[in-house]
Amino acid sequence: MKTRLTIRAILHCPTDVFRDIAIDSAASLVDLHHAVAAAYQLEVGQMASFYTTDDQWSQLDEIPLVAMDSNGLGAMGDHSLESILGEPGKRLIFIYDFLAMWTFMIEFVRQDEGEQPSAQVTLSYGDRPKEAPDPEFAGEGGLAYADDDDQEEEDEYGFDEEDLDGYSSDAW
Repeated sequence: MKTRLTIRAILHCPTDVFRDIAIDSAASLVDLHHAVAAAYQLEVGQMASFYTTDDQWSQLDEIPLVAMDSNGLGAMGDHSLESILGEPGKRLIFIYDFLAMWTFMIEFVRQDEGEQPSAQVTLSYGDRPKEAPDPEFAGEGGLAYADDDDQEEEDEYGFDEEDLDGYSSDAW
């Protein structure tokens, strides 16, 4: 019996932007690569890689479009979606166009019986920005934003400007 997967591709940006893509479970990561690029109307023909990840979205092992390392996981064409993303909790990071750095969190949504002759966007939420957001890869391989306003600068002792309001070293 043929099955199809619904995969969610979440654009890593400050606003909520995602696409749900229905695709044949026997399709390869190359097919998903093309489906995500089409769903987000990205320039075709760019290099890209998937990365395995843990439940905290830490970037782990690379699965490139073209394998150059014989010790790695191989190329995208070597992996079916069912083997990589075919069950709850499975996820990948996808980086498209290494100059622009479009970064996506890819995760399993559901598996259904039936045929899916070609990839199809089944849910589209939010608008893609004109330019790729500027991701910053935080410690332990996690994702963050380069212009994250939630992080305040602290001095070497762990104090930020707000902690020091009203204090002056001039009185000493």
